Amino acid sequence: MATTDYKSTPQAKNLLAHLHSMNPEFDIDIIHPKQRWPEIETRKSPEVMDVIRQHHKVSKNGLGNDIGFDAFVHRNRDADLWIHILDKDKNIIGFSINEGYKIDGKIINYFRATIFNKSIQKSGIYPLLNELKVLIIPADILMVRTQNPVVYKYFVQLCHDHGLAVSPTVDRIDPDMVKLARQLDPDVDDDSVHRQLFDGEALIGTPKPPPDIAPICNRMNIYKGDTMVIVGFTE
Repeated sequence: MATTDYKSTPQAKNLLAHLHSMNPEFDIDIIHPKQRWPEIETRKSPEVMDVIRQHHKVSKNGLGNDIGFDAFVHRNRDADLWIHILDKDKNIIGFSINEGYKIDGKIINYFRATIFNKSIQKSGIYPLLNELKVLIIPADILMVRTQNPVVYKYFVQLCHDHGLAVSPTVDRIDPDMVKLARQLDPDVDDDSVHRQLFDGEALIGTPKPPPDIAPICNRMNIYKGDTMVIVGFTE
């Protein structure tokens, strides 16, 4: 399906309807970077670098923190999908980066980054955006890396809505999913945590975990830069 055709799907229409309820001039842009720029992995065109600069700008606003421009060059090195939320002037005010992989015969949709400007945070966009990501990169396995218990909550709900089990949970860490995660992130430990990935909190003022998932989140120390790797899979 062409990227323009995705906007006619129910998932995109639901997201757009929600955005238009916030501002009728908001829009989305769906891009397959490797298709549009076949040399993107080895050579970044000025157009690509402009997008990466906008990703970095949004991240500084949305996180209240600067994790560095190079972090977004790195996160876009293997990007298979960008979904951009655009303001009335077609500036990026929110974005997601996804990567698609095939490992051991399984397709993996890796949710690499999702960040919104503060002005559109906590407005119900995230779960609608997730449904569009899953549509565009159909996969056997979903994977995300986060410090944020809100991301854990919505990612787990997405997995359950699509009939997937989740690791880690309060009482289970699936060793096979840890092994799989290590093929994309070799530094994941047996608790499904990548230790000291960041210098500290990525999002300044990360929400405290609710009691039901606190035992999971407490396996990492976000103030030391730890981040949890979460995998949705078919048992």
